[in-house]
Amino acid sequence: MTLDMCGGLFRRKLLRPARPMPAGLFVRLAACVAVAEMLVYAAQKVYMAVRGETGMPGHPAPAAVQAQFAPAGLAQAGNAALGVLAALVALASVTRWGARIPRWALCCALALALVMLSLGAVATIGRTDFAWDRLGRGGVLGCVREGAQFGAWLVVTVSYGLRTRPHRDRPATGAGR
Repeated sequence: MTLDMCGGLFRRKLLRPARPMPAGLFVRLAACVAVAEMLVYAAQKVYMAVRGETGMPGHPAPAAVQAQFAPAGLAQAGNAALGVLAALVALASVTRWGARIPRWALCCALALALVMLSLGAVATIGRTDFAWDRLGRGGVLGCVREGAQFGAWLVVTVSYGLRTRPHRDRPATGAGR
């Protein structure tokens, strides 16, 4: 195989658009939930950047962590930008303009976002005190939001992977012979 043939194979296989099947109503709703949650996350990070603190509203990071991020506003602005980027990735999985992105790139971005959101959900659920006398509305609401966000991203990621997989011709079975 010559170098020119390898280059052509690379262009055909890896850089080809996904051309997914249209997403159903349930998948579009899950994508809307994922986009909305990521935009809320970005807004929260912008709020914390304006305040010059790290963490989330209502849960600022401890002083030792605050000291690690000397320009806290810059770190939080970067996190807000990642939230907006993740919202665009979720939106690209169900829109027509997202079909121009190579399948492998969007699958990797969706999988990475799903892993990062699962880590965030574990952190949120881990810091929630589930004792009946201290269980507040905020803790329960945070756990429900994280669970809904993780579920929405799981639906979006799995749906995109299934809708865009290449169709392979199945060999004829021997039943008719």
